[in-house]
Amino acid sequence: PMKIALAAVLAAGALAAAPSALADDSAPDLRVGQAGTLVNGDVVQTWTISGLRKSGDVIPREIAGTLWEATATNTAVAGSVIPIIPNFNARAGVDNYRVLFGVATAQGINPATLAQGEKSSGKLYFDVTGPNPDRVVFNDGEADLLVWINAPAPVAGPPSVQSATPQPTKPAGSPTTA
Repeated sequence: PMKIALAAVLAAGALAAAPSALADDSAPDLRVGQAGTLVNGDVVQTWTISGLRKSGDVIPREIAGTLWEATATNTAVAGSVIPIIPNFNARAGVDNYRVLFGVATAQGINPATLAQGEKSSGKLYFDVTGPNPDRVVFNDGEADLLVWINAPAPVAGPPSVQSATPQPTKPAGSPTTA
């Protein structure tokens, strides 16, 4: 019984330590720059992610791969919001890069509680050791709740043709009737 309990604790600890390994496709895709909303009872917050790119910043941590950054803005829409920064990952296909949430920097997002109506902005950092990420996800350890795709905005196509009753045309120079 002790071995089973210990195995359960170790398994739970492994999941808690690595929620970035879990991924799903249930969250709607947002474009980088769009706001995504999270609702938890009476608490409503929005997160906006922008600027997913390689970083030129120097942070107080040794980086094994390439430092990447994204700017995050958290807004408390309703209730008091605690920004859960460890839930962020940069992703490239199936490769996840967990946010470096334990590295305090002046440019990083502040994890302090926000009162309703307040917002906080700052950078999220990722140590990318494989393919370049093309998205940022907010994953609660079981599912992706928000996904931002770092893709260009869709190209506008030709103007849509509206169906309307055709109006008779008059040759140029015809007199108008009243």
